Amino acid sequence: MLIELADLKKTYAAPDGSDAVPVLNGVSLKIDQGETVAIVGPSGCGKSTLLNIVGALDHPDSGTARVAGQDLSQLQPDALAEFRNETVGFVFQLHHLLPQCTILENVLIPTLPRQGRDGNAAQRAKELLSAVGLEHRLNHRPGQLSGGERQRAAVARALINQPKVLLADEPTGALDRVNAARLVDLLVEMNRSRGLPIIMVTHAADLAQRMGRVLELVDGKLFDHRA
Repeated sequence: MLIELADLKKTYAAPDGSDAVPVLNGVSLKIDQGETVAIVGPSGCGKSTLLNIVGALDHPDSGTARVAGQDLSQLQPDALAEFRNETVGFVFQLHHLLPQCTILENVLIPTLPRQGRDGNAAQRAKELLSAVGLEHRLNHRPGQLSGGERQRAAVARALINQPKVLLADEPTGALDRVNAARLVDLLVEMNRSRGLPIIMVTHAADLAQRMGRVLELVDGKLFDHRA
């Protein structure tokens, strides 16, 4: 089992000092190697929080999260940083590419902690950029690319360290309908060709249906609409 979440609970303090706001209320989930999963639900329901817990960017108040055999609650800060760098790949709504760097340099940034230990990084980056249709943009800067191209570059960057799972948080939120569909086409192809497991948070029901399972987060509970 690639991902096992058991009885996750998470609350956030209310900004006005009133009672804490529950976001996750006993979420359990199992995801196998090679699966694609979409998580949908109303704004503010905790979709991103759940994704961030899987990616070790946040932690639950209680419950356990095991990813690729590791209990995240047991990892020290250095081990968590290594986990985020090597086990999971992130794609966000905003591409977060560095404007002063070329696209090739941006894709290589996650490999910097491995300097001296990853002699194939540059070649792998070029292959990934070719796989996402950007082989002709290696030396361009983000400002010279379209929005769809920048998101494809962000996908390549997320994959450079050969993660065990790709986490995509509203990856099409800043794209028009055509480019959103193209990006999801790319994610589906990455899953098909590489066996890459994908968890995608999205508001777009039509794009969610492209994933193998659709889960809805409502009132802190997770519901599987294909169960």
